[in-house]
Amino acid sequence: MPEKETFLRVALSFFKIGAFGFGGGAALLPLFERELVENRQWMDKQRFEVTAAISSISPASLPVAFCAIWNPRYALISAFAYALPGPLIYLALLTGFSYIGEVGTTYLQYLSVGLIAFVLFLIYRFVKKNVISEEGATIRSRCFLIMITAFLLTGGTVLRKLGSLLFGLEASTPLLSINMLTLMLITFFIIIFVGHSLSKVRGGVALALSALYALANGKTGILQQWSTPLLVAMIVLAGVSVLFDVIRKRGERSERQPFTFEPRLLKNLLLFVVVAVLFASGVYLFSQDANVWDFSAKVITSSLTSFGGGEVYIGISQATFVQSGFIPEHLYNTQIIGIANTMPGPILVSIVTGVGYLYGSAAHGVGVGWLFGLLGIVLAVMITAVGAIVLSIFFEALKESHRLRMIIRYIMPVVCGMLLSIALSLLVQASSVLVGVGAPVLLALAAVLALFGALLFLHRTFHLNDLVLVLLSGIVAVAVLSIVA
Repeated sequence: MPEKETFLRVALSFFKIGAFGFGGGAALLPLFERELVENRQWMDKQRFEVTAAISSISPASLPVAFCAIWNPRYALISAFAYALPGPLIYLALLTGFSYIGEVGTTYLQYLSVGLIAFVLFLIYRFVKKNVISEEGATIRSRCFLIMITAFLLTGGTVLRKLGSLLFGLEASTPLLSINMLTLMLITFFIIIFVGHSLSKVRGGVALALSALYALANGKTGILQQWSTPLLVAMIVLAGVSVLFDVIRKRGERSERQPFTFEPRLLKNLLLFVVVAVLFASGVYLFSQDANVWDFSAKVITSSLTSFGGGEVYIGISQATFVQSGFIPEHLYNTQIIGIANTMPGPILVSIVTGVGYLYGSAAHGVGVGWLFGLLGIVLAVMITAVGAIVLSIFFEALKESHRLRMIIRYIMPVVCGMLLSIALSLLVQASSVLVGVGAPVLLALAAVLALFGALLFLHRTFHLNDLVLVLLSGIVAVAVLSIVA
């Protein structure tokens, strides 16, 4: 039976996801599915897949975008409940940095090993459910092939890091290592351009253009100057393909459901904007610092142009806040990037929180630092939510399209391929913590995998719930590493 939705239950559920949400981005989708589809039964599987598809192409933070559109009634509370835990921990660490900074960061790294093992467990369960357990050998094989292709397209950088960790090799820049946005654009293009066509020519053109676009957006920079022309060509061809099919089937058009606009979506959009404007105005009135508006503009523009995950935003934020002189470079590299990567939740939100705190505390003291940090959270959540709601309205208008149904059908194998890259990256990250306390590389990798295997065993044998598993994993990691170190 579905659990009754209340504002308190929704807030607690999303706060819990935010508190344990290490990995960020697509790595959080298994937590959302587990909590909302399986445990609470507040969403069905199809609605979850639609929401995941929209969130994956929204600007800024994928999980915040998911929170903003999963249920219009609870958009505001969901987004902020999810976004707050990590940045609040971060603000507490920054505030007490002179007292517990290094010690606190060290134990947080130890804790992250256990939490990463838990995220690996969630990713395994998600991939198994959405690809490995698919009914029908043909569908399962097709989904598995899509997943492996997505992994190969996105996993170049992490495979290079793994080679460096294992063998000390400084491998050349991977030919293919695209971000999630590029992967999703390629997926959407292939599905929209090919449609239900069995034409080998159309399929060949789709694959050729997609391969060129992947090269243009890879780490090597090959064909980089052709990235925009290729994207324009893909958009034009996709549009022509849709128009051609509409004209060809004009006489066969079946009765369609009329587009129904959900007024609450527009209300939510305005609500997010009003909350951000009021909070920014309050910070300005309290601090009398006109840089409130400069900071707000920087957060909004940098977030709105951030497609492809936290790694992309690191470069964008460096250019936005450091090169403009808003904060010193040494603080950005140590107290922001050095710590934000270890926080749960979206790295984008953590970064703007840290930037706001460091500026505000340097200019006016710790209290105003907290206000600027909280303002960063509000602004990042607002602009992410606005982008996701606009895309949600667009998707609703196309809900009867067979191409959209194909996107929803095959988006999960693509996401699972990305999750494999994320899982490998998290494995390397956790192993690096163990290497830092003196463990050999192979032993470090084996220890993280052993903790993952233990969680899998406990879940299968004793049916322990996720909260118990994550607590056990974190406690074991901190206890063992504290003794070893």
